[in-house]
Amino acid sequence: MKSVNQQIAHLLSKYPSIQKCMKRDIINVRSLARFLKEKYQLPYTMDALISSIRRYDLDDVTIITSKEADEALSKVLISIKDNVAKIRLKDIAFKEICNDYIKEQILKKNTRLVKSKEIITLIVNQKDLEQKKSVFKEEDIMEIKKNLAEIRLQFSKDISNIKGILSRIIGELAIRDINLEEVIYGIPTLLIYVKEDSVVQAHHALMEMKR
Repeated sequence: MKSVNQQIAHLLSKYPSIQKCMKRDIINVRSLARFLKEKYQLPYTMDALISSIRRYDLDDVTIITSKEADEALSKVLISIKDNVAKIRLKDIAFKEICNDYIKEQILKKNTRLVKSKEIITLIVNQKDLEQKKSVFKEEDIMEIKKNLAEIRLQFSKDISNIKGILSRIIGELAIRDINLEEVIYGIPTLLIYVKEDSVVQAHHALMEMKR
């Protein structure tokens, strides 16, 4: 069983925004203890929770913003495309992809592909979903998600070496409870996929960050 300190550390690690407020000393510790106790039905006393929160190690939490990151974000171009779908495939389906690129080339147009060790993810235009899907055997298709939107962040240069910029972007969306369906970074473009009903809120959050 976890100790109270371990459990509090685990819970606080889920909330980067709370960590930053703690680092700035602008959060009411008693209110935070009450929130955690009620939300997670913690069996500990308020005094024990408050003590554990005060012991939480904030050394690795940074609140310093990078000037280079600020500059890159201020110049980013943001655009949205809706009517997007995602197909998750077993790795064995890669041979169908290769054959298609050589022959019919159904997948060649308007398809983004990400391959990991065991899973292949295709991002396609939803109107072409049935056509793209027909390339594969039914048993090789793991999941299909419809009604997604693509948010394209076009940077003026490679951002992979700019410390903290990706975490700031993803954190800004996480604070607003926006679930990321997929993230693809191809220098210098970052593609973020969310559900269509979240795209307006996501776009608003990113435009605020840009300003």
